[in-house]
Amino acid sequence: MSLDNDSLRLFMAKDCVNLPTNKQWVSHIRSLIERPLVGVPFDGTGDQKRVYIDSFADEYGNRRSTDRPFLAYLLGITLEKPNDMNALDQQLWWMIQAGNSDAESAATLIAPTDALVPDSNLLAIEYRTMVELCALHALWVIAKQSNSQALIERCLNAAAWHTRELQPDNAINRPWATQVFIALSQQSDDEEVSHLAHLHAQTLIHNTSINMGVPDILSAMVLEDIANQLAG
Repeated sequence: MSLDNDSLRLFMAKDCVNLPTNKQWVSHIRSLIERPLVGVPFDGTGDQKRVYIDSFADEYGNRRSTDRPFLAYLLGITLEKPNDMNALDQQLWWMIQAGNSDAESAATLIAPTDALVPDSNLLAIEYRTMVELCALHALWVIAKQSNSQALIERCLNAAAWHTRELQPDNAINRPWATQVFIALSQQSDDEEVSHLAHLHAQTLIHNTSINMGVPDILSAMVLEDIANQLAG
């Protein structure tokens, strides 16, 4: 599936007069991830999904601490929670995995404004970007599941901070939290904020295909979740 020429121009526009609709975003994302997701056991048994998660690694053989809870969330199964969790993104994804999407509990883990990670400026830029975006994605899931308008607003605040302070191409090339930037672009009354958020979302998605011409497997699965969220 691909976008028609009129729809494609919306993604390349220099202004925010005609932003893509969620339906157009979903169509665009689905066209990118169809091939990379072949073989993922979305319709498999619980055992098949656990085997897939246990053996999961990206194309370079790498595994991250958030892979297991994120994949379990995406595939709809439950895994045993580990005892050692330090980074904010780990804590939030395991909170979701445990079925504890409590807005008040999540709010106690994050900074009150701008960057989600307290003292995140002390972290190396690539690691900081990865943890911030991965945590923002998880926090948005919690905000939606708990129907917390306050947490939704906090996510949008963090997304606006990202557009000011962190570039979307800081070498992680993963599209975490793209749906939050899309929401910010659609909801902000500030034209500049809307424009920057739209460009941020574009870049996050585009960068997933830089290395291999299509999104890597983890990025494709992140985009699958984003498409599911945008589709409602």
